[in-house]
Amino acid sequence: MERRTLLQFLTMMGAGVAIPASAVDALHAGLGRITGQADENSVTDWEQIAWDYAQGVWTDPPGSRIADLAGDIRDLEQALTHSQPLTDRATLLRVYAHLAAFMAFDLAENSSPRACWRSWRAARLAADASGDLDLRVWVRAGEASQSFYLRRLGPAADTLIEEAVHLADGRPCLGLAEALKTRSRILATDARTDLAHEVLNDFRGVYERLPALVTSDHVSVWGMPPEGVQYAEAFALTMLGDGKAAMPLLERALAACPHEKAGGRANIGLLQAWGLVQDRDVTEGLGHALDITASLPVTAARRKIVREIVTALPEGARSLPAARELHALTAGDRSA
Repeated sequence: MERRTLLQFLTMMGAGVAIPASAVDALHAGLGRITGQADENSVTDWEQIAWDYAQGVWTDPPGSRIADLAGDIRDLEQALTHSQPLTDRATLLRVYAHLAAFMAFDLAENSSPRACWRSWRAARLAADASGDLDLRVWVRAGEASQSFYLRRLGPAADTLIEEAVHLADGRPCLGLAEALKTRSRILATDARTDLAHEVLNDFRGVYERLPALVTSDHVSVWGMPPEGVQYAEAFALTMLGDGKAAMPLLERALAACPHEKAGGRANIGLLQAWGLVQDRDVTEGLGHALDITASLPVTAARRKIVREIVTALPEGARSLPAARELHALTAGDRSA
């Protein structure tokens, strides 16, 4: 078996494919016997694994971590079948919820929405069992956000937001801010202008009370820095047809957004293109959108914005080659 593992590892290396982390673990499976030390991850190790994944949610290529996550979730599930102190078990369940949520983010880009929703359900179950209230709120907010972008049928997004807001009970946390952000987008999509602005005010109020550990984190999934707030406000304003008011917010957001967050910077740029089209600067708006989509994968979020750009075009501009090219990007939309 060890020889077979080694041969598989060498074959993957020779083929130039990405090596799953689980394959590296299998390669070193005998180290515990050699050193006399346990070769299973400790609770602290699992927390570090989850933290490492969290740093790459917005910087790694979409869908690039599915194999690694699948291997780690399988191993973590095995660890959870063993008897452990209640505090350790709660920590491992938190980690399980993190990994299942990160898997859902990737499945949204590389699989059917149904697979994504299954992973979110697992994340909710694990978060609820862990007893971590902030995590329970955050998981529901994350699923609601993806439900919005993937145009999930039915009231799922609204229900998840209601649950998140109810669980938070007014206590400021990242999940509550995320839930209100998505609610503002849903209301703006439905042209409920007054309510959208009211929720944006609530969102800002929660953000102002978040700890510095959250507001100063510009890279990981656990952060909501100022540029994230500016982008959230600009998204709702643009959806409401006020792209001109959104432009200064987007300029500040782009200036502050780290360069390693290429996807986030692209989303900001697409919102700028959307605002240009709303302002009837069609040529520049379409060109800006094409430049962005040519260099990066079209994720669910970017597909949503591209769809709105095409919808905002004047009737006579929709037959332009650039408009047809953008429209083709939405053909792969997988709603559920």
